[in-house]
Amino acid sequence: MAKTSDKFRKNAHNCLQLADGATIAQATRRYKRMARAWSALAAEQDWLDGYPIQNDRASELAGDAIDGLRDKDASDADAKARKSHPVEFRDARVDND
Repeated sequence: MAKTSDKFRKNAHNCLQLADGATIAQATRRYKRMARAWSALAAEQDWLDGYPIQNDRASELAGDAIDGLRDKDASDADAKARKSHPVEFRDARVDND
């Protein structure tokens, strides 16, 4: 039986695919925000279920997530800076709704 957190991660992946196919910038931002929320829920569910979180693996996954959510116009330096100095999820919003 699949873990609940795996289902959440699948939802996050689906949101990223929808973001890639969106033709309206606001829709793209919303799908990306939804993907971040599903990913956060997956990590929280793993913790609640008692699965150990490995810092190296978590860092790798976070880096991959940042790359997946990267703005197409962002520079490599900007992406690297975001990985080394993450901000709170609620402070990282890109829209105002």
